[in-house]
Amino acid sequence: MRWLLDKLAIKPLCRWQKRVIAFASIVLAMGACIFVTLLVYPNIAIDAKNPDLALLTPDIKNGEYVYHLSGCAACHTGLGNSAKAAAGGKRIKTPFGTLLSSNITPDESFGIGKWSVAEFEGAMRKGISPDGHFYYPAFPYTTYSRMSDQDIVDLKAYIDASIAPVAEKVEEKELPFPFSIRSGLGIWNALYAGHDDIAFSLRNSVSPELLRGAYLVEALGHCGECHTPRDALGGIVRDEWMHGVEIGEFNPAPSLMNSSDALGEWSKEDWRRFLKTGLLPDGNYTGGEMALVVDEITSKLSDEDANAMTAYFQSLQEGGER
Repeated sequence: MRWLLDKLAIKPLCRWQKRVIAFASIVLAMGACIFVTLLVYPNIAIDAKNPDLALLTPDIKNGEYVYHLSGCAACHTGLGNSAKAAAGGKRIKTPFGTLLSSNITPDESFGIGKWSVAEFEGAMRKGISPDGHFYYPAFPYTTYSRMSDQDIVDLKAYIDASIAPVAEKVEEKELPFPFSIRSGLGIWNALYAGHDDIAFSLRNSVSPELLRGAYLVEALGHCGECHTPRDALGGIVRDEWMHGVEIGEFNPAPSLMNSSDALGEWSKEDWRRFLKTGLLPDGNYTGGEMALVVDEITSKLSDEDANAMTAYFQSLQEGGER
Protein backbone atom coordinates (compact mmCIF):
# COMPACT_ATOMS: atom_id res chain seq x y z
CA MET A 1 0.00 0.00 0.00
CA ARG A 2 2.86 2.33 0.79
CA TRP A 3 4.15 2.20 -2.77
CA LEU A 4 0.70 3.18 -4.14
CA LEU A 5 0.53 6.21 -1.87
CA ASP A 6 3.98 7.21 -3.04
CA LYS A 7 2.84 6.96 -6.68
CA LEU A 8 -0.22 9.14 -6.04
CA ALA A 9 1.67 11.75 -4.09
CA ILE A 10 1.73 15.17 -5.76
CA LYS A 11 5.23 16.09 -6.65
CA PRO A 12 6.44 19.65 -6.12
CA LEU A 13 6.13 21.83 -9.21
CA CYS A 14 9.25 23.02 -10.90
CA ARG A 15 9.84 26.71 -11.54
CA TRP A 16 8.64 26.77 -15.18
CA GLN A 17 5.43 24.91 -14.28
CA LYS A 18 4.68 27.47 -11.59
CA ARG A 19 5.20 30.28 -14.07
CA VAL A 20 2.85 28.69 -16.63
CA ILE A 21 0.14 28.20 -14.02
CA ALA A 22 0.56 31.75 -12.73
CA PHE A 23 0.35 33.18 -16.26
CA ALA A 24 -2.73 31.10 -17.08
CA SER A 25 -4.39 32.22 -13.86
CA ILE A 26 -3.75 35.87 -14.68
CA VAL A 27 -5.18 35.46 -18.19
CA LEU A 28 -8.29 33.71 -16.86
CA ALA A 29 -8.77 36.36 -14.19
CA MET A 30 -8.44 39.16 -16.73
CA GLY A 31 -10.89 37.42 -19.06
CA ALA A 32 -13.39 37.03 -16.23
CA CYS A 33 -13.04 40.71 -15.32
CA ILE A 34 -13.59 41.80 -18.91
CA PHE A 35 -16.61 39.50 -19.23
CA VAL A 36 -18.22 40.83 -16.06
CA THR A 37 -17.41 44.42 -17.04
CA LEU A 38 -19.12 44.02 -20.41
CA LEU A 39 -22.20 42.57 -18.74
CA VAL A 40 -22.52 45.04 -15.92
CA TYR A 41 -21.25 48.31 -17.38
CA PRO A 42 -22.81 49.00 -20.81
CA ASN A 43 -20.90 52.23 -21.34
CA ILE A 44 -17.62 50.31 -21.22
CA ALA A 45 -18.76 47.83 -23.86
CA ILE A 46 -18.46 50.40 -26.62
CA ASP A 47 -17.04 53.89 -26.85
CA ALA A 48 -19.12 56.07 -24.56
CA LYS A 49 -17.68 59.45 -25.52
CA ASN A 50 -20.28 61.93 -26.77
CA PRO A 51 -19.40 64.76 -29.12
CA ASP A 52 -20.35 68.24 -28.01
CA LEU A 53 -23.71 68.35 -29.77
CA ALA A 54 -24.93 71.38 -27.83
CA LEU A 55 -22.94 73.67 -30.12
CA LEU A 56 -24.97 72.68 -33.18
CA THR A 57 -28.08 74.61 -34.23
CA PRO A 58 -31.00 72.23 -34.94
CA ASP A 59 -32.63 72.28 -38.36
CA ILE A 60 -36.15 70.88 -37.89
CA LYS A 61 -36.85 70.67 -41.62
CA ASN A 62 -33.78 68.51 -42.14
CA GLY A 63 -34.78 66.55 -39.05
CA GLU A 64 -38.07 65.62 -40.71
CA TYR A 65 -36.15 64.43 -43.77
CA VAL A 66 -33.80 62.36 -41.61
CA TYR A 67 -36.80 60.96 -39.69
CA HIS A 68 -38.15 59.44 -42.89
CA LEU A 69 -34.88 58.40 -44.54
CA SER A 70 -33.62 56.62 -41.42
CA GLY A 71 -36.83 54.58 -41.20
CA CYS A 72 -38.18 55.93 -37.91
CA ALA A 73 -41.75 56.03 -39.19
CA ALA A 74 -41.47 52.61 -40.83
CA CYS A 75 -40.41 50.80 -37.65
CA HIS A 76 -41.86 52.85 -34.80
CA THR A 77 -45.41 53.19 -36.09
CA GLY A 78 -47.72 50.20 -35.82
CA LEU A 79 -49.83 48.81 -38.64
CA GLY A 80 -53.34 49.98 -39.46
CA ASN A 81 -55.10 53.32 -39.73
CA SER A 82 -55.47 53.58 -35.96
CA ALA A 83 -51.71 53.38 -35.33
CA LYS A 84 -50.25 56.49 -33.73
CA ALA A 85 -47.13 57.97 -35.29
CA ALA A 86 -43.89 56.89 -33.60
CA ALA A 87 -45.77 55.32 -30.65
CA GLY A 88 -44.17 51.92 -31.23
CA GLY A 89 -45.72 48.51 -30.87
CA LYS A 90 -44.83 47.15 -34.30
CA ARG A 91 -43.77 43.51 -34.05
CA ILE A 92 -40.36 42.69 -35.46
CA LYS A 93 -39.70 38.98 -35.90
CA THR A 94 -36.13 37.76 -35.47
CA PRO A 95 -34.55 34.28 -35.27
CA PHE A 96 -34.31 34.82 -31.50
CA GLY A 97 -37.91 35.85 -30.85
CA THR A 98 -40.20 38.80 -31.41
CA LEU A 99 -39.39 42.40 -30.51
CA LEU A 100 -41.76 45.34 -30.37
CA SER A 101 -40.60 48.75 -31.53
CA SER A 102 -40.45 51.34 -28.78
CA ASN A 103 -42.35 54.56 -28.23
CA ILE A 104 -40.18 57.39 -29.58
CA THR A 105 -42.74 60.18 -29.26
CA PRO A 106 -41.77 63.14 -27.05
CA ASP A 107 -43.95 61.89 -24.19
CA GLU A 108 -41.92 62.37 -21.01
CA SER A 109 -43.12 59.20 -19.26
CA PHE A 110 -43.17 56.56 -21.99
CA GLY A 111 -41.32 58.20 -24.87
CA ILE A 112 -38.09 60.15 -25.27
CA GLY A 113 -39.32 63.58 -24.22
CA LYS A 114 -36.99 63.83 -21.24
CA TRP A 115 -33.91 62.72 -23.13
CA SER A 116 -31.09 65.14 -23.72
CA VAL A 117 -29.48 65.30 -27.15
CA ALA A 118 -26.45 63.49 -25.71
CA GLU A 119 -28.67 60.68 -24.39
CA PHE A 120 -30.39 60.45 -27.76
CA GLU A 121 -27.00 60.22 -29.43
CA GLY A 122 -26.04 57.42 -27.05
CA ALA A 123 -29.09 55.44 -28.11
CA MET A 124 -28.63 56.12 -31.82
CA ARG A 125 -24.92 55.40 -32.04
CA LYS A 126 -24.22 53.03 -29.16
CA GLY A 127 -27.50 51.26 -28.49
CA ILE A 128 -27.56 52.36 -24.85
CA SER A 129 -30.58 53.89 -23.13
CA PRO A 130 -30.30 56.88 -20.75
CA ASP A 131 -30.69 54.51 -17.79
CA GLY A 132 -27.83 52.35 -19.04
CA HIS A 133 -29.52 49.28 -20.50
CA PHE A 134 -28.77 47.86 -23.93
CA TYR A 135 -31.11 48.00 -26.88
CA TYR A 136 -31.49 44.90 -29.01
CA PRO A 137 -29.71 45.24 -32.37
CA ALA A 138 -32.94 44.89 -34.32
CA PHE A 139 -32.65 48.64 -33.73
CA PRO A 140 -29.79 49.28 -36.18
CA TYR A 141 -27.57 51.41 -33.96
CA THR A 142 -24.47 49.71 -35.35
CA THR A 143 -25.35 51.38 -38.65
CA TYR A 144 -26.67 54.63 -37.21
CA SER A 145 -23.28 55.02 -35.51
CA ARG A 146 -22.20 56.45 -38.89
CA MET A 147 -24.76 59.25 -38.80
CA SER A 148 -23.47 62.79 -38.73
CA ASP A 149 -23.70 64.88 -35.57
CA GLN A 150 -25.92 67.39 -37.35
CA ASP A 151 -28.42 64.77 -38.52
CA ILE A 152 -28.71 63.37 -35.00
CA VAL A 153 -29.32 66.82 -33.52
CA ASP A 154 -31.85 67.66 -36.24
CA LEU A 155 -33.70 64.37 -35.81
CA LYS A 156 -34.14 64.86 -32.07
CA ALA A 157 -35.32 68.44 -32.61
CA TYR A 158 -37.91 67.33 -35.17
CA ILE A 159 -39.31 64.60 -32.93
CA ASP A 160 -39.56 66.97 -29.98
CA ALA A 161 -41.21 69.74 -31.99
CA SER A 162 -43.43 67.91 -34.45
CA ILE A 163 -44.44 64.45 -33.23
CA ALA A 164 -47.46 64.27 -30.94
CA PRO A 165 -46.62 62.74 -27.54
CA VAL A 166 -48.32 59.42 -26.83
CA ALA A 167 -48.57 58.31 -23.20
CA GLU A 168 -48.57 54.59 -23.90
CA LYS A 169 -46.07 52.05 -22.64
CA VAL A 170 -44.82 49.37 -25.00
CA GLU A 171 -43.53 46.01 -23.81
CA GLU A 172 -40.54 45.88 -26.09
CA LYS A 173 -39.76 42.19 -26.23
CA GLU A 174 -41.26 38.74 -26.46
CA LEU A 175 -38.02 36.80 -26.26
CA PRO A 176 -37.35 33.43 -24.65
CA PHE A 177 -34.53 32.84 -22.19
CA PRO A 178 -31.57 33.43 -22.51
CA PHE A 179 -32.17 36.09 -25.20
CA SER A 180 -34.39 37.99 -22.79
CA ILE A 181 -31.29 38.92 -20.72
CA ARG A 182 -30.23 42.33 -22.00
CA SER A 183 -26.92 42.40 -20.16
CA GLY A 184 -25.57 39.72 -22.47
CA LEU A 185 -25.67 42.27 -25.27
CA GLY A 186 -22.50 43.79 -23.86
CA ILE A 187 -20.60 40.85 -25.30
CA TRP A 188 -22.49 41.17 -28.60
CA ASN A 189 -21.56 44.85 -28.82
CA ALA A 190 -17.92 44.07 -28.14
CA LEU A 191 -17.98 41.66 -31.08
CA TYR A 192 -20.03 43.59 -33.61
CA ALA A 193 -20.42 47.28 -32.74
CA GLY A 194 -18.11 50.06 -33.84
CA HIS A 195 -16.76 48.41 -37.00
CA ASP A 196 -16.60 51.21 -39.54
CA ASP A 197 -14.17 49.53 -41.88
CA ILE A 198 -17.01 48.26 -44.07
CA ALA A 199 -18.52 51.73 -44.30
CA PHE A 200 -17.88 54.58 -46.65
CA SER A 201 -15.61 52.67 -48.99
CA LEU A 202 -15.62 55.70 -51.25
CA ARG A 203 -14.47 58.06 -48.51
CA ASN A 204 -11.56 59.27 -50.64
CA SER A 205 -13.61 59.58 -53.81
CA VAL A 206 -13.47 62.89 -55.64
CA SER A 207 -17.21 62.63 -56.28
CA PRO A 208 -19.42 64.34 -53.66
CA GLU A 209 -22.39 62.52 -55.22
CA LEU A 210 -20.91 59.10 -54.50
CA LEU A 211 -19.99 60.13 -50.98
CA ARG A 212 -23.54 61.31 -50.36
CA GLY A 213 -24.89 58.07 -51.83
CA ALA A 214 -22.64 56.05 -49.53
CA TYR A 215 -23.91 57.98 -46.51
CA LEU A 216 -27.55 57.50 -47.51
CA VAL A 217 -27.11 53.76 -48.10
CA GLU A 218 -24.67 52.85 -45.34
CA ALA A 219 -25.84 55.16 -42.55
CA LEU A 220 -29.34 56.62 -42.82
CA GLY A 221 -30.91 53.99 -45.08
CA HIS A 222 -29.19 51.08 -43.27
CA CYS A 223 -29.63 48.96 -46.43
CA GLY A 224 -26.97 46.49 -45.33
CA GLU A 225 -29.07 45.45 -42.32
CA CYS A 226 -31.41 43.49 -44.61
CA HIS A 227 -29.19 42.82 -47.62
CA THR A 228 -26.27 41.27 -45.70
CA PRO A 229 -26.09 37.71 -44.29
CA ARG A 230 -25.80 37.29 -40.52
CA ASP A 231 -24.00 34.71 -38.43
CA ALA A 232 -25.40 32.47 -35.70
CA LEU A 233 -25.29 35.32 -33.16
CA GLY A 234 -27.13 37.74 -35.43
CA GLY A 235 -24.08 39.79 -36.32
CA ILE A 236 -23.41 41.13 -39.81
CA VAL A 237 -21.05 38.91 -41.81
CA ARG A 238 -18.76 41.72 -42.86
CA ASP A 239 -17.03 39.76 -45.62
CA GLU A 240 -20.43 39.26 -47.29
CA TRP A 241 -21.67 42.83 -47.00
CA MET A 242 -24.63 43.48 -49.33
CA HIS A 243 -24.41 39.98 -50.82
CA GLY A 244 -28.10 39.29 -50.30
CA VAL A 245 -30.27 37.31 -47.91
CA GLU A 246 -33.14 34.88 -48.43
CA ILE A 247 -35.50 36.45 -45.91
CA GLY A 248 -38.35 34.22 -47.04
CA GLU A 249 -39.50 32.21 -50.03
CA PHE A 250 -41.24 35.20 -51.59
CA ASN A 251 -39.26 37.98 -49.94
CA PRO A 252 -35.56 37.81 -50.82
CA ALA A 253 -33.23 40.72 -50.21
CA PRO A 254 -31.06 40.40 -53.33
CA SER A 255 -27.36 40.95 -53.60
CA LEU A 256 -26.45 44.53 -54.44
CA MET A 257 -22.79 43.73 -55.09
CA ASN A 258 -21.40 42.96 -58.55
CA SER A 259 -24.71 41.39 -59.47
CA SER A 260 -24.93 39.17 -62.53
CA ASP A 261 -28.73 39.15 -62.44
CA ALA A 262 -31.16 41.76 -63.70
CA LEU A 263 -29.96 44.40 -61.23
CA GLY A 264 -26.71 44.65 -63.13
CA GLU A 265 -28.63 45.73 -66.22
CA TRP A 266 -30.66 48.47 -64.54
CA SER A 267 -30.20 51.92 -66.01
CA LYS A 268 -29.91 55.08 -63.96
CA GLU A 269 -33.57 55.82 -64.65
CA ASP A 270 -34.56 52.27 -63.59
CA TRP A 271 -32.89 52.80 -60.23
CA ARG A 272 -34.36 56.27 -59.74
CA ARG A 273 -37.87 55.13 -60.62
CA PHE A 274 -37.61 52.12 -58.33
CA LEU A 275 -36.40 54.15 -55.37
CA LYS A 276 -39.09 56.78 -55.80
CA THR A 277 -42.07 54.55 -56.71
CA GLY A 278 -41.17 50.87 -56.26
CA LEU A 279 -41.81 50.22 -59.96
CA LEU A 280 -39.54 47.52 -61.41
CA PRO A 281 -38.22 47.64 -64.99
CA ASP A 282 -40.56 44.77 -65.95
CA GLY A 283 -43.61 46.84 -65.03
CA ASN A 284 -44.38 45.15 -61.72
CA TYR A 285 -44.16 46.78 -58.31
CA THR A 286 -41.95 45.50 -55.53
CA GLY A 287 -43.64 43.68 -52.67
CA GLY A 288 -43.00 42.42 -49.15
CA GLU A 289 -40.81 44.44 -46.82
CA MET A 290 -39.31 46.40 -49.71
CA ALA A 291 -42.71 47.88 -50.52
CA LEU A 292 -42.77 49.37 -47.02
CA VAL A 293 -39.21 50.64 -47.46
CA VAL A 294 -40.19 52.43 -50.66
CA ASP A 295 -43.40 53.83 -49.19
CA GLU A 296 -41.89 55.07 -45.92
CA ILE A 297 -38.26 55.78 -46.86
CA THR A 298 -36.98 55.96 -50.41
CA SER A 299 -40.09 57.64 -51.87
CA LYS A 300 -39.21 60.61 -49.63
CA LEU A 301 -35.82 61.09 -51.31
CA SER A 302 -35.09 64.41 -52.93
CA ASP A 303 -34.22 64.16 -56.62
CA GLU A 304 -30.61 64.98 -55.78
CA ASP A 305 -30.39 62.23 -53.16
CA ALA A 306 -32.15 59.73 -55.42
CA ASN A 307 -29.42 60.42 -57.97
CA ALA A 308 -26.75 59.97 -55.28
CA MET A 309 -28.13 56.62 -54.14
CA THR A 310 -28.44 55.51 -57.74
CA ALA A 311 -24.83 56.44 -58.46
CA TYR A 312 -23.68 54.53 -55.39
CA PHE A 313 -25.69 51.39 -56.16
CA GLN A 314 -24.41 51.43 -59.72
CA SER A 315 -20.85 51.77 -58.44
CA LEU A 316 -21.38 48.53 -56.48
CA GLN A 317 -22.76 46.82 -59.57
CA GLU A 318 -19.70 47.93 -61.50
CA GLY A 319 -17.36 46.23 -59.04
CA GLY A 320 -16.86 48.79 -56.31
CA GLU A 321 -14.69 47.23 -53.61
CA ARG A 322 -15.69 46.95 -49.97
